[in-house]
Amino acid sequence: MGIVQTFESFAADFEVTVQDDNWSRLEKYLAEDATYENVGGPDPKCNGRTAVVAYWKNDVANNDRRFDTRTLVALTSPTITENRLSRRWRCTYTLAGTPDLVVEGEARYLFDGDLIKAIEEEVTPASLQNYSEWMQQHGDKLYS
Repeated sequence: MGIVQTFESFAADFEVTVQDDNWSRLEKYLAEDATYENVGGPDPKCNGRTAVVAYWKNDVANNDRRFDTRTLVALTSPTITENRLSRRWRCTYTLAGTPDLVVEGEARYLFDGDLIKAIEEEVTPASLQNYSEWMQQHGDKLYS
């Protein structure tokens, strides 16, 4: 399987996992020493397959699942350069009684063969600002 096919399968399985909480499904896509980093964000860099999957599980539970809906769309097709793949995305979160929270960014993947070796997510500066403002104004509704 090539990196585009691996990425597309991983992305599809990630969305299923967000719904059913079967995080072990994603392990097959990651190298044992895989890393994940939210570039420019407050989250620490995760090192190792187990730590990456645990981070995602916690992040989805504490963020995505607190909203009524979460809609992720690709803004670009995957761009491939040797063993690297990148794609821009937009995620729209809805919560009753609040304006939609829209976050955009880019995901960059480094592959080692058919396995993902490193992932970097980078949210746009405007989205970071929007997220911060939304949380200040409406974040308490996520926990009520």
